[in-house]
Amino acid sequence: MGNNFLKNSMNFGALCGLALIIVSLLFYLLNINSNLLTSFVFFAVLIIFIIFGTKYYRDNYSNGLISYGRSLASGVLISLFMSIILSFFIYVFYKLLAPEEIERLIEMQEEQLYKRGLSDEQIEMSLQILKKFTTPLTLALGTIFTYTFWGTIFSLIISIFIKKSGQSYQQIMKEIEKDLNEENK
Repeated sequence: MGNNFLKNSMNFGALCGLALIIVSLLFYLLNINSNLLTSFVFFAVLIIFIIFGTKYYRDNYSNGLISYGRSLASGVLISLFMSIILSFFIYVFYKLLAPEEIERLIEMQEEQLYKRGLSDEQIEMSLQILKKFTTPLTLALGTIFTYTFWGTIFSLIISIFIKKSGQSYQQIMKEIEKDLNEENK
């Protein structure tokens, strides 16, 4: 992987991470608690940055050409870098800025368990496990794995449309050299 490839992925991953931090803060300040809406917006932002980041690399560093594999790698790396940045924010947010939000998350989960019709004993057992694993660190680590996974899935699809193959510069130059050699004979 070239230096430009990694740099491009890091830059677009960082921009995407910052965009998602801003969205997260807006949702928090506006008290928007819809998991479905949050997921939709986060995934839409991620998809947009994968598309634009990979196309930017293709058009500015790769002479307008990019293989499916390279396009896929670009999307995965953008997702990975974004998720690392977002996970730092998640950790700081739940650890320092709004630790009470973890309790709110657990309460929302408890409501869902009651709606499913589980017994009090089952709910209590589920909540004990949930409380053990719902910490700023586990939420941050989960963010890295979740968004890298989804970024990979999205990149598998996006790369079908972004890939652009053609003759490479080296292939074209070999054909020109061959033609010139034949003319000189």
